[in-house]
Amino acid sequence: MYGQADSTNGTGVVGIIGGDSGWGVYGFATSPTASSIGVEGQSAGSNGAGVKGYASSTSGFTSGAIGQADSTSGTGVYGTAIATSGTTYGVQGWNSSTSGTGVYGTATAASGSTVGVEGDTASPAGIGVKGVNSATSGLAYGVYGTTASADEDATGVYGHATAASGNTNGVWGQVDSDGGWGVYGSATSTTGKPVAVGGNAPSNGWALYGGGNAAVTGDLHVTGTLSKGGGSFKIDHPLDPANKFLYHSFVESPDMKNVYDGVVTLDAAGEATVSLPDWIEALNRDFRYQLTAIGSSAPDLYVKSEVKANAFSIGGGKAGQRISWLLTGIRKDAWADAHRIPVEEDKPADERGLYLHPTENGQPAAKGIDAVRNAAMKPQHK
Repeated sequence: MYGQADSTNGTGVVGIIGGDSGWGVYGFATSPTASSIGVEGQSAGSNGAGVKGYASSTSGFTSGAIGQADSTSGTGVYGTAIATSGTTYGVQGWNSSTSGTGVYGTATAASGSTVGVEGDTASPAGIGVKGVNSATSGLAYGVYGTTASADEDATGVYGHATAASGNTNGVWGQVDSDGGWGVYGSATSTTGKPVAVGGNAPSNGWALYGGGNAAVTGDLHVTGTLSKGGGSFKIDHPLDPANKFLYHSFVESPDMKNVYDGVVTLDAAGEATVSLPDWIEALNRDFRYQLTAIGSSAPDLYVKSEVKANAFSIGGGKAGQRISWLLTGIRKDAWADAHRIPVEEDKPADERGLYLHPTENGQPAAKGIDAVRNAAMKPQHK
């Protein structure tokens, strides 16, 4: 099927179906090789549509457009908007049903770099793929992607913004519902290392960025530096776990400080050797010591010898006396030496006059660094 419209308001192909189980437009490419295409549409108009499918039924398993390709290099539905200005769309799907799908693409090949739905636009204000679900209730999705491939590069939904400047978005999610998700990712495999939502960015960018609160259920692993305004643990209160929480604040330092402690009993000479892990000197430098006698005073208590061969010794106490000791060290491992935390730092030019915590500093919320960044990152399209 081939459709072409030379009018600025024309449409290459329009499909309309009123049945509950029909297709507005259905394309099927049976060739198992080459770059076969189920349905292709192209529009040069700034407000045109490459392919538009419309299913008017408000119930049933209807589809505006379905494309399927069995080739490992094929595309189920492929749309290209070549206009370099205007609000153009490679592929646009719209669905008003509470159980329907705006755009749905299936690539059935179990291997290769297959694509369920792909959209590409060269316009700085255009959208590669846009999905809108206008239903205000029900299990509705603007864009939904799933892949059955076991390939490590397989992706349910993949977004890529190739512009080298500007506030572009590879994938942007927005939700107005009080119980919805802007972007939701789910990894169901119980083996391997599946990723529900993944991101990658250079050191000056953000792989994942959110302007509000975030919740993580499960373990959080950070390979880089974690910066925060404060922190604590929050647990069910040990004395009343059903009705109360218990918080403790983190212990912090301007150094990358490690803390070790314990209790030792002095020998007949009033001395003791404290054995430490075999990695203690490989990890730490600049050791500091604190000794506290338990049960009675020990005015002559002292560190007899500092850490050497993964041990230090205590002297000057009484025979049989118990001593509480605390040892700190500054990290000197390869990663720590390469990533020292700056204790003081001038704000960059674009953040001067702004605050991480504006209201706590007596400033309006609009003067927050995050507030300004969020406003700059917010897409202008709807």
